[in-house]
Amino acid sequence: KATISCVCRSLLLGIQLVFSFGLSDCDQPLRRCKHCQKVFLGSRSNAAFCSPRCKNQYNVYKSREKSKGEAD
Repeated sequence: KATISCVCRSLLLGIQLVFSFGLSDCDQPLRRCKHCQKVFLGSRSNAAFCSPRCKNQYNVYKSREKSKGEAD
């Protein structure tokens, strides 16, 4: 596997470089959580949540909205 090295003149450029490498990584692409909107590394190709807790909270809120709509 190839290794890339560079010298960044500022912290901001270094962060942008690391972020761009994260976007281009095919094995673990960066994703945005469907519930909290935080950016995370997707461990699976269909990962939508950053944690089991976020997934559970999203489903709870979704089911409450559904049941509220049926009660009206």
